Amino acid sequence: MPGAVDTRVEIYGLKNALKELNKVDKVLRREITKDYKRVTLSLIQDAESAIPLGYPLSGWARRWTPTKGSYQILPWPESHSIKASINTKNIKEYAGQKVNLSTFVVKWTGGAASVFDFADSGAMGAALSSKYGSPSRVMWPAYEKNKTELDIEMGIIVDKVANKMSQNLKAK
Repeated sequence: MPGAVDTRVEIYGLKNALKELNKVDKVLRREITKDYKRVTLSLIQDAESAIPLGYPLSGWARRWTPTKGSYQILPWPESHSIKASINTKNIKEYAGQKVNLSTFVVKWTGGAASVFDFADSGAMGAALSSKYGSPSRVMWPAYEKNKTELDIEMGIIVDKVANKMSQNLKAK
């Protein structure tokens, strides 16, 4: 048909925009990762400072595997890893639940970490709550302390991605 205009507009979520950005401008994509790690540094430092240096409770020096053949949760590790990362994996469903929902992630990994941060029932949960406060003991308080700064800085990062993708769309 003469004079027809063929246009195509693709709408992406943030995960897809970051994937596309990696194809279009690898330098900017790496810069976004560095910016994100810089922005979350104070959150990570606050979380790490809330983690006990020694064993949180007596007995945490011993091995604990809840059931035979399962994951070993204790002993309490000597070092703790809290990391910020960007997750661009597709959202999937596993056992009836959606996984990979978050794009920007800060997580403290390990079984002992989960138990320390979230246990609230039984004798262990009661002992942790009396000594360290109610759950979440590390990650949520660190986030709350840094929330305002994180919201502002994350908005800037997301705007950078959106602006670059808009420029890319106009160039097509």
